[in-house]
Amino acid sequence: MLSHVESQVRGICRQLGLLEDLASIEQAWSAEMGGWESIAGIAALERGGTLVIEVYSSPALQEITLRRKELVRRLNRHLPRPFLRDITPRLESRNIHGH
Repeated sequence: MLSHVESQVRGICRQLGLLEDLASIEQAWSAEMGGWESIAGIAALERGGTLVIEVYSSPALQEITLRRKELVRRLNRHLPRPFLRDITPRLESRNIHGH
């Protein structure tokens, strides 16, 4: 059961279209980059339609950086209303084994 605050936040997000946008982006990302779950994932959606992607290796960072215009175009095809304008990949260190 959602708390009162969580319910209000979800209501505001719904009014702004954020929940739908994030769900749509996650589905689009999965469709286009399905094999990349272990090396890259969505970190944030910034104002102006910039999608921030966390990548866990330098080669993945380079690949997404080189292909970001193409990825924006491909991801937008999956969205009910194309609104992505850019992708900003950032290298994140993470311990895959949880140690």
